[in-house]
Amino acid sequence: MNHIVDKSSPIPLYLQLANWIESMIKQDRFTVGAKLPSEGEIAKMFQLNRNTVRHAISLLIRKDLLVKQKGVGTFVKRKTALHPIHELGRMTSFIDDFSMDEIEIEDRVISKEKIAATPELADKLMVAPEDNVVRIERIRIAEKTPFVLEIQYYRYNDFKELLEMDIKGSMYQLLTEKFNADLDHSIQTLRAIKPTREISQKLGIPTSTPCIFLESLAYTSTNICIEVLHSFYRGDRYIFKVETGKYMRGMDTNGSN
Repeated sequence: MNHIVDKSSPIPLYLQLANWIESMIKQDRFTVGAKLPSEGEIAKMFQLNRNTVRHAISLLIRKDLLVKQKGVGTFVKRKTALHPIHELGRMTSFIDDFSMDEIEIEDRVISKEKIAATPELADKLMVAPEDNVVRIERIRIAEKTPFVLEIQYYRYNDFKELLEMDIKGSMYQLLTEKFNADLDHSIQTLRAIKPTREISQKLGIPTSTPCIFLESLAYTSTNICIEVLHSFYRGDRYIFKVETGKYMRGMDTNGSN
């Protein structure tokens, strides 16, 4: 079995091992519910350090393919990793990012508070500097795995009742049903970031795991911003998708493609 991992390869040994285990799961060599050999047995099979094996197992646990039962062993949890797809071309909720019909969704609200708006927030929400705004921070969880950390801001005078509500599921649905909000369109910008220690702890990932930071500004049909949303997506689990329009010949004026 030594040919499974190539010690002369620039690819880290733990990643080679994790890829092999994942391929065995996809091929049903390790079926859902099956118990994997122990870390010591795997280390002996491939002549690897146990820390390398432990690192590979931890990676697959983070991908939600494996689950470790203390004192019992490591088991196959699912055949394929859970990779939600966020479509940037439309306003969607967290549950819309999953293609599966049955999935356990959970929201963990970290805080709900009234704060003074920063100059940047005041400008986006069209309020006076240091006016009160509602700040809601929550973690979006699927199958007991944290996927997104969200921080949402709203004008206090219009949405102060949010502080007293039980925030669960789609915020867009709550805004339209309870506040009759006119959610017409949004402007979304995103960039890759290295998470702070606080963000990585909340998402249950190492600080070395990249995140995608997305800012979404939700507007009414009269172009009034009613929500500023800052989302931190796990870069190791999330996929972003956008559908573009047809290339229009003649629109390129500088000769580049």
